[in-house]
Amino acid sequence: MKRKNDLMFILTFVVIVGITLVYLFQTSYAKYRRQTEAEMEGTIASWNIKVNDEAINTQSTLTNTIIPAFYANNYVKAGTIAPGSSGYFDIIIDATNVDVDFNFTITGSIDEETPLTDLVLKRYAINDGTAVNYNSTNGITGTIIKNTPETKVRIFFEWDDSATNTMNNQQDTEYALNDEYRTTKVNVEIHFQQRN
Repeated sequence: MKRKNDLMFILTFVVIVGITLVYLFQTSYAKYRRQTEAEMEGTIASWNIKVNDEAINTQSTLTNTIIPAFYANNYVKAGTIAPGSSGYFDIIIDATNVDVDFNFTITGSIDEETPLTDLVLKRYAINDGTAVNYNSTNGITGTIIKNTPETKVRIFFEWDDSATNTMNNQQDTEYALNDEYRTTKVNVEIHFQQRN
């Protein structure tokens, strides 16, 4: 009987130790196996820039032509340019639906198909501020803060008829008489980059 009691004691002891070990193993292992699920929900920042009321997010070239304004001159027909004439055009950048701050760079050059080398970009002003001399190497740079409804960049140009011009009067006349050049173009490139 003593042996049966000893065997029962050992068996009970082993079962209790076994259950204890299984419990301890489960709770310690569970620390590494526990899993919870959650979702991170965020809104992607909008990058919907408009230039002169035209969204740029799906195109690399704007379809609307930028219309210049010419300063009044008693000797030149309204809406046209001639030696000594000057004017400006506006680039309006709308960042109402842009959720990040960004930098812009604007550069301009005379179209190669209309080589009016005396047409020069002279100055520019941002938001009707003080006009600054235009530098063709650096272009026009600035920063726009997110959700800014309108940033106006006014670019001033002139048909240079001073002593520093590159075309003489005869070349000016020949250019004006050439029907291929009835529409003189300025190419404008605008680059946008998010600020970091």
